[in-house]
Amino acid sequence: MNKSKWLSAFSAGVLATGLAVGGASAQAGTPAPSEMRFVNVIKVTANAWFQNMNRGVVAFSKATGVKSTQTGPSQATAEGQVSIIQNLIPQQPTAIGIDPNSQQALEGVLGKAQKAGIFVFSQEAPQMTNTNFDLEAFGNAKYGQEMMDSLGSCMGGKGQYVTFVGHLTAASHMAWAQAELDEAKAKFPEISRATNPVVANENSEVAYQKTKELLTRYPNLKGFIGSASTDIPGIARAVTELGLNKKVCIVGTSVPSLTRRYVNAGTIQDVFLWDSSLTAHAAMNGALMMLQGKTVEAGTNLHVPGYTDIKKCTGKGDSPHCFQGDAILKLTKKNIGNYHF
Repeated sequence: MNKSKWLSAFSAGVLATGLAVGGASAQAGTPAPSEMRFVNVIKVTANAWFQNMNRGVVAFSKATGVKSTQTGPSQATAEGQVSIIQNLIPQQPTAIGIDPNSQQALEGVLGKAQKAGIFVFSQEAPQMTNTNFDLEAFGNAKYGQEMMDSLGSCMGGKGQYVTFVGHLTAASHMAWAQAELDEAKAKFPEISRATNPVVANENSEVAYQKTKELLTRYPNLKGFIGSASTDIPGIARAVTELGLNKKVCIVGTSVPSLTRRYVNAGTIQDVFLWDSSLTAHAAMNGALMMLQGKTVEAGTNLHVPGYTDIKKCTGKGDSPHCFQGDAILKLTKKNIGNYHF
């Protein structure tokens, strides 16, 4: 969405409060940070990934004075997120952040939030329309390629693999899955994907059960890639119980607290991730800058490691307000002990 369209969409809301969001300078009447309230809506609570994200929310609040909180549904559903945002709109927070379970399913309620004068910022939503600022940790294609390079090396360049995703509507997960497949075709012609991406609903127990089913259905499976933080711990548990540690390769996205013992045991080869606390902090910094009338563009420094020189997103269908950092982390047996979230 270009600036003129954004201003038009918000003329009844944001501009009425005296804010010049995304403009060159703040208008008189822009509230001080201490008078602002940000709410970050996550995919699911009781999840190590999002518990770490909350550390970034707290750090942002301490650094800026903005009242900031995090909330989310108890189960990873778009419906749960929609309900939370519907309840937030009448409360008129200054900004709502979203890490969507489904970009498409959230568009309507986020559009309502914008019309009510609420600034919307997002993560893992590069194609979302009804957000004013989206921040990705990296380019999705690069991330998928790096995971496939790791898996392909472990598999010796041969065999079948499976990709797990949180939901088929999780745009970033699906982008990684496609990049993995493309990379396999380009670099590992003897590696094939056994089936379409498998949904585990951001639930380790589901990943565990489906891994056992897949290993029965496809006895020649040699590799798994997980997208949600809960995927590879569940996969590794199943592989361990079946005594296949040395026969099956596992890589994917997760956090060290969930994967350390499997990495040290050699069951999981490589863990890929970004620090969710830093992404949240950087996204909130960007939102605050825009609310204060500062321009966020390619080259902007969001003052968080990995986000000091952000770039425009370049993926197919990415929105004009999507930006990305350079924040990929790769954890192995050698360095996973250095990370504690």
